[in-house]
Amino acid sequence: MFGMRPSTPKEPGTRKKLSKKSSRMELTAKPGADDAADRRRQDSGSFSSQHSVERARQHAAPPTYEDVTGYAPHVFRDDPYTALRSESSAMPVFMQSDAEYRRNSEGLQQFAAPLYHTTTANSARTGSLPQIYHPGTDNRYQQSSSRPPPSKLSKAHRAPAPVRQEDILDKDTGERKDLTDMMHAFTYNDALDSVDEVSHAPEEVYYDPDKPDGTAMLGAVSPEIWLHVAEYLSAIDVAHLSSTCRTMFARLGRQPYKLLLDPVNRPHRLNFLLAMDHKLPRHLFCFPCAQWHLRIQPGFETLKPHNVLNPLFECPNFTNNLLPPPRIRISEGRTLPFAFVQLVRRHWAFGHEYGVSHESLARRWKDPYSPWSHESKYHVTDKGHVLMRVKSQAYVEGGMTMAGKRMLLFSRDDYTPYFSVCSHWKNGVLTSVPKCALDHIPVPEVNVVSNIKDRLAPRKAVGNVPTCQKCRPMRRCPECPTEYLFELKMVEDKSVKSNGAERFKQALVVTRWSDLGPGRSPVDKEWSAITGENEEYDSFEEIGRRAVSGIFEAAFTDTTPGQRIITMNPQKVKANEIGGDWY
Repeated sequence: MFGMRPSTPKEPGTRKKLSKKSSRMELTAKPGADDAADRRRQDSGSFSSQHSVERARQHAAPPTYEDVTGYAPHVFRDDPYTALRSESSAMPVFMQSDAEYRRNSEGLQQFAAPLYHTTTANSARTGSLPQIYHPGTDNRYQQSSSRPPPSKLSKAHRAPAPVRQEDILDKDTGERKDLTDMMHAFTYNDALDSVDEVSHAPEEVYYDPDKPDGTAMLGAVSPEIWLHVAEYLSAIDVAHLSSTCRTMFARLGRQPYKLLLDPVNRPHRLNFLLAMDHKLPRHLFCFPCAQWHLRIQPGFETLKPHNVLNPLFECPNFTNNLLPPPRIRISEGRTLPFAFVQLVRRHWAFGHEYGVSHESLARRWKDPYSPWSHESKYHVTDKGHVLMRVKSQAYVEGGMTMAGKRMLLFSRDDYTPYFSVCSHWKNGVLTSVPKCALDHIPVPEVNVVSNIKDRLAPRKAVGNVPTCQKCRPMRRCPECPTEYLFELKMVEDKSVKSNGAERFKQALVVTRWSDLGPGRSPVDKEWSAITGENEEYDSFEEIGRRAVSGIFEAAFTDTTPGQRIITMNPQKVKANEIGGDWY
């Protein structure tokens, strides 16, 4: 090139000055300087020179696992601490000479990635950060002590210590120090505890073309004989036999489906169709029609009041009052259709594509025609049962008359309690328990002489009101899985603007817990018992000692209701509209 200055060799004694912009320097060493200099000393540049790379490739080839550690590669895969427990005190570590490295504070080569393998147990660093050794050099930094220094890593990242024989067996008695192994040795039975090392894999059923096909055997029998056999089977068994293969479908014809369409065999038809639940995520079973319907808004079903038309699937009878869908009453103006219980159970069992979560059914609402406010919450147990809790609350005062209590508790439309009840609320003493609790609220005394002074004086809030043995315990309905609890609590009325004593009022809180069953069909014993269709249900025998309220509250908090549970109908009376003291 023209205009370029010819390069002249530098004098052997000269030294290049370093600039602030770069820390690189050229290696100008004399012949034989590599033998005298420390080979572990790193160059000042960020990468090694090409001469050192070529020289390292000539002296050492890339090692293998057998050359470095003496172990096969699968040993490191199964037990990564094999090398650390080896008896070799100093095993050379080979490096890839063409790898990138940086200079550390000591001037040693430090790789950006762990491109080396170490097997030394006496390294000053741990197994995850070993020292760097060069082949053919003396290891000056190797510690002479056989005991490794204390590690700075946590116990979870340290290598397990080697197990010595004296740690397992006692040197004096020869017994095992581990009591667990000792107890297992005492109870060991060679005949019972021996395990066959040969694991037998379960035989899978595959189609074998060498074996004769059974279709010809089934087809050899005439249709008249198959129809005669079907007369001895139930409707659902005939339907299952017809759906096994095409040959049986041709032999039996439409006889199985005629049996399922018979109103007498309606339970068999429901069981046959409900078995397809896990195969139809976008469908929902309609019990009035006894068939599967396509969901209108899958995944976005919302629970609404009973006076709002809320179809969940395309059904020709969704406006037919003569075929109402199965549902239960929650409170005044609120019902729970069985379709939402189906969606909750399907969501828990099969996934979110099959239904909605139980959290989406929780609601809070205020009754516009009464002083009651309600709150509902749901839970799915490990067994797949759907539990419901409804809390109803109303502000009360002391000194209420019998007519005032009835106006507070019962609706004027159908004389049903405003709070949530089951279909057996008239049987027993359920409605007399809140009347007894209202009688315990103290009545403020009125002084006729100093009436003016009492009006000007600030009112004092009534504290916690104790209840008696009649209204304090929790009541369980003996005919369905439902439990009730009546409480008097001091609550804050946020509708009052002042911050005086009138802001805090006594409230009657009624809590109901119900087990709605597995949500498979309205004929389930729990659901049918709550609706009053199952008269043979005994809650104390079915539920046992574990209460429904305890299971529900234990799923959310650590505290459960401490009241004892007694029956709601101790005398087993049946009240109707004419007799009974329920009103």
